[in-house]
Amino acid sequence: MARHHPYSTLTAVILFAVSGWHTGYAAPSIDFFLDRGDYDAAVEEAELASSHPLHRIITHVRKQRLAEHPMWRALVHYRKGISGKPTSQVDAGHFFLSRAGKQDPEKELEATVAAMFAKRPRKPLRLTAYCRFIARRYWLTQQLGELGRLLPRRNCEEFERYRKFLNAEILTVIFPAAQPNSPSSAFGHTLLRVDRRDQDPETRMLNMSINFAAEVPENVNSLSYVVGGLAGGFKGKFRVLPYYLKLREYRQIDNRDIWEYQLNLEQEQIDMILRHAYEMLIAYYDYYFFSENCSYHLLSLLDVAFPEQPLTDEFPLWTIPIDTIRALKSRGLIKDVRYMPSMARIIKRRQQLLGRQEIALATRGYQNGVDAILPDLAAQQETTRARVLDLLSDYQRYSRLNSPGNRAASLSDVEKKTLRLRSRIAIATVDPEVPSPDTPPDEGHGTARVSLGVEERDGKSFGLLQFRPAYHDLLDPVAGYGDHSAIDFFNLSLGWEEDERELFLRSFTLLDIQSLEPRDSFFKPISWRTRIAWEKHAPDLPAQFTALGGAGLAWRTTPSGALGYLFLEGSLIDNKAMEKRTTLAAGSRAGMLWDPVRGLRILSELGYEYDTVNGQARWSASLQAGYSLSKQTALVAKVFRIKSPSVSGGPEQRFEATVRFYF
Repeated sequence: MARHHPYSTLTAVILFAVSGWHTGYAAPSIDFFLDRGDYDAAVEEAELASSHPLHRIITHVRKQRLAEHPMWRALVHYRKGISGKPTSQVDAGHFFLSRAGKQDPEKELEATVAAMFAKRPRKPLRLTAYCRFIARRYWLTQQLGELGRLLPRRNCEEFERYRKFLNAEILTVIFPAAQPNSPSSAFGHTLLRVDRRDQDPETRMLNMSINFAAEVPENVNSLSYVVGGLAGGFKGKFRVLPYYLKLREYRQIDNRDIWEYQLNLEQEQIDMILRHAYEMLIAYYDYYFFSENCSYHLLSLLDVAFPEQPLTDEFPLWTIPIDTIRALKSRGLIKDVRYMPSMARIIKRRQQLLGRQEIALATRGYQNGVDAILPDLAAQQETTRARVLDLLSDYQRYSRLNSPGNRAASLSDVEKKTLRLRSRIAIATVDPEVPSPDTPPDEGHGTARVSLGVEERDGKSFGLLQFRPAYHDLLDPVAGYGDHSAIDFFNLSLGWEEDERELFLRSFTLLDIQSLEPRDSFFKPISWRTRIAWEKHAPDLPAQFTALGGAGLAWRTTPSGALGYLFLEGSLIDNKAMEKRTTLAAGSRAGMLWDPVRGLRILSELGYEYDTVNGQARWSASLQAGYSLSKQTALVAKVFRIKSPSVSGGPEQRFEATVRFYF
């Protein structure tokens, strides 16, 4: 049965009368609707115009049930919703050519067929559907077979320039490692580099990249970013950008190591992905930090190469960037891996290869100017002068690139002066070789974790069951992760009280992020921690909510030595057991993180907290250890001793032992 637009029949009658045609059907009415961008109405008119090519194509499309084809679902990003019906994840209305296209794959496909005949673009699009939706048209032409000749033939000059400029032979997924100091980079990031034909390693950075990211206004603070990212408050868009700009941002400014994963794809798959990337440049999604994020939609772009087995199907609830690399690897889609150290790591490696006096000389030149060290520099051998000036030059460049508002590509005057001095020494400058980490990020433990264990608290025994979807804490296996940062999200713990045989919610940690960045003579980072958690250690104890923030300093005597730290912290606490249940507390915390042998990590802490409202002090001490039984299994033991006026009968003591399973 024909489906009629509310005004299509009336319009057809008017056209019929004006044209004076008394027999047949007014086929020009299809062009009338096409000119106005009403592709749904054009489809309805084509149902009655058997001589029009649109009628023949739509008949074929329906007969072959192409709207159910996996490739069509991939091209328009349809996923089954809660109701079981398909809904596109794209949130840009102009991406759909049918008014019902977001929820109706069949209407969207038929409207797409009609739009291929339109001679002018529909606002706000700048190009006709024929030249905008290149991947849709290419796939449709393949499916039509002989009927494909009925589609118009037009030149799409902009797309041809795009295709020839990219000149793609290889696609490489780029993974800048996690950066806890940046909320937008807490779990790492992925983007796609388009590698041209006939290139060498030196020219790779001149390639283009395809990046999906949230569009965040410059004045949005970190808290607003987190809230907006969790609630889908920002638009996520694809952008094609020069790769060297992204490389500079991640490697030099954000100081993140870069891992390159070259994909194992056929040329036809590469071409289809890039056609789809071109048409996705007009689209946007509501950006969700945990689900529809940078890595999820990079996979959704790659899905057109594997429509029968979409990569995104492996991430129905949340998406962690490194897990998407693992998904590609499990499909056999990664054929080569390369490592590029961050600028900060290169500088630290250069420091390791120098003596203390040489480092001190370069640091003094950075602080006081190169003129201040010229007499001491002149007294050194030529090789030493070269190494000191190389380190000084790195210091100066690092400082410029990491100074907000002063990230110009041009060299500063002090840099030019250092380089002029360096050019007088006939020894080539060579970046030190930075050893690749023993374990790439994709070979570390799984980001999700389940823990089983027991707890002894003041003579009572409890069973423990914990689930954490992401990501890594200081006692998890270090291989593949940073060794001095922790990011825990949505950590849920259940307790079982053995005497009363009662199951209870023991804790829920919304987030717990800790960054212990060691300082040295040049790098002076501030370590920090934030924690938002609800805890109830026994069924008969009151629950406590804590929102904590703190900052401090960390030091490491040698690159592989113990890391010590000192924090000043403030907390908002709510606990009805206190005389005044809501209070502000201030305190300090000192600790040491140590890896005495491979696989074993020890964490010890002393803490002091003063309740400013109730006028009470609380002391705490803890000793914790984690041992990696395997890549995906660890044993963790914790001992706590807490002295507080709210604890009667002496200090509270707790012992906890758990086995952690990662996946």
